[in-house]
Amino acid sequence: MDLYYDLMHQVEADEIDAQQHVHNLRYLQWTLWAAGQHTRVGGWDAEAGLREGVGWVVRKHDITYRAAAIAGDELIIRTWVSEIARFASKRKYVICRPRDQAVLARVETRWVYVDLNRHKVLAIPDQLTAQLKVCDPAPPLPWEE
Repeated sequence: MDLYYDLMHQVEADEIDAQQHVHNLRYLQWTLWAAGQHTRVGGWDAEAGLREGVGWVVRKHDITYRAAAIAGDELIIRTWVSEIARFASKRKYVICRPRDQAVLARVETRWVYVDLNRHKVLAIPDQLTAQLKVCDPAPPLPWEE
């Protein structure tokens, strides 16, 4: 797995709310997409996990909104694993707009590995821990590379 992953996204008109900016739930959706793609590229097969009755579920989200996105904005949702423990991993994200070097949101999610049939948290298997690479320190913003 690469240390971090960039999901490119252009804001669509249907993501805009009554206040004429992106609805806050969309930011959360983008982070879930980025996390899913990062783990998939790193070797996690979600379909095989479902067949085996195991997978990742969110235990906690923390989002700090800093600026608004509007229709047509080209965004980068950058994600990385910041911590791995026995039963959980912490993933961080920065949602940014490179055009004006704006950080729109910073997000942290605590993911736990679970037995999906018994709804019980499991220790993360060694082979899965080996796939996850902790990125410490955090990666630079896209325009700082």
